[in-house]
Amino acid sequence: MRDRLRMLLTVGLTLLVGGAALACAQGDLPRRSSGLTTSQDSGTTTHRPLLKEAEPWKGHYFASNTPYAPQQSLRTYEPSPAGYAPVFTQLVARHGSRALTSGHDIDYIKQLIAHARGANALTELGRQLEPQVVSFEKANVELGYGNLSGRGVKEHQQLAARLLARLPEFFTSGAQAGHRIHVLTSGKDRAVDSGNNFVASLKAHMPTLTPLIDPPVVNTDLLYFHKAPQNADYQEWLAHDPTLAAKLDAIFYGVRSREQARRVLERLFTPNFVATLAAGGHLFVHPDTGAPVTFNEVDAVASLYSLYQVAPGLSEEGTWTFDRFISPWAALWFGYLKDAQDFYGKGPSFAGLTITFKMAQVLQDDFFNAVETIRRHDSTLLAELRFTHAEIVIPLAALMRLPYSDRQVPVEETYTHSNNPWRGAVVTPYAVNIQWDVYANSAADYLVKMLYNEREMPFKAACASIRDGSRYYRFDELKRCYGYE
Repeated sequence: MRDRLRMLLTVGLTLLVGGAALACAQGDLPRRSSGLTTSQDSGTTTHRPLLKEAEPWKGHYFASNTPYAPQQSLRTYEPSPAGYAPVFTQLVARHGSRALTSGHDIDYIKQLIAHARGANALTELGRQLEPQVVSFEKANVELGYGNLSGRGVKEHQQLAARLLARLPEFFTSGAQAGHRIHVLTSGKDRAVDSGNNFVASLKAHMPTLTPLIDPPVVNTDLLYFHKAPQNADYQEWLAHDPTLAAKLDAIFYGVRSREQARRVLERLFTPNFVATLAAGGHLFVHPDTGAPVTFNEVDAVASLYSLYQVAPGLSEEGTWTFDRFISPWAALWFGYLKDAQDFYGKGPSFAGLTITFKMAQVLQDDFFNAVETIRRHDSTLLAELRFTHAEIVIPLAALMRLPYSDRQVPVEETYTHSNNPWRGAVVTPYAVNIQWDVYANSAADYLVKMLYNEREMPFKAACASIRDGSRYYRFDELKRCYGYE
């Protein structure tokens, strides 16, 4: 199904592609990291502990569709240095948990089941799959493909409440002074709705902020830059680069993927049926055009996995047990493939390549410019809130060389869970957020502390914090190490 694979990579749908050539050659599943990642920058090597998996998702493999959980308790945050008080805060956040972006994968699974029924090839477990798929389809249709789920709404409501809890006096005094809050979105429904729910929560928890929150502004150049005309080179590369296409095509249909897929399917269908499917012996049609498409055992499990990984985000719309049909080992493998798709297409990618993340410069600039305007007293803005998508946060994290987000892989090697700390569940779960709290003292010395998924996080290794172990950085030091001097 190579044409479909290439199309899905381009438009960002949920069929999985990835980078497993090395692992396939080694004949092993991706192993858990030792918990250490080495990052090199300006000759400095540091070891950082990998983020713990968020409960209750530990032991499950939902990749970038992992529902959000804050990674650190408010009670454990490093206090600000004596004499410093917060003067500004800003964030960029992905939308919350959502429905499937389209019904394509559901449709392909329904076609698969129909073929099996016609061939009398359903096992007892396989016969239990269709009711789950039909029920899940109904919930997605009622919610609207791509729209926020009930959980997604709460993720942003709770994120806003925790922001207020982190900086209560700052927001109270800012409201009294009449300082305003700006809201920007990509303009896409789920990002707009995330921003609206975030703002509604701010108003509900601190009503004095209500008149100070400006109407949301759509800024696609800032928050949907991967589709902007000025990044046509990226779009062309993603759709047609032969190195990328060859890597992903070889990986997605590699030996290990086929082995894992057959293990899943042979619990649902008879071996002969699975063998025929693997040989391309069943006709499948595109859900929109009705045109025939090639579809094999890996494609089938990739579609089933997309239901498995999205279902937890719809926990308020229903209960589904797709983990009965996909074993933990298969979920681990196909979750890895989804990670690899994002790693190569949106994140660090091939060593020496910058096309996947150089376009995030506009958003990094916006973060720095926002702080600069506060320092120059050109603005009395209280907060700047931006709501966007994984395609924006992933390259930003890579560009900024944030922990777990920046290690590239040579073309002749392949990203795996064994050799690289990049994980979709860590770098870009639903509602992933990067926040900067800005502090100043009476001498006009400005400090910045970053939180990534609400965990205090270091900037890149070339930046020196105010003291060893601290997460506070002088703004001038950040400007130096990120090249803004």
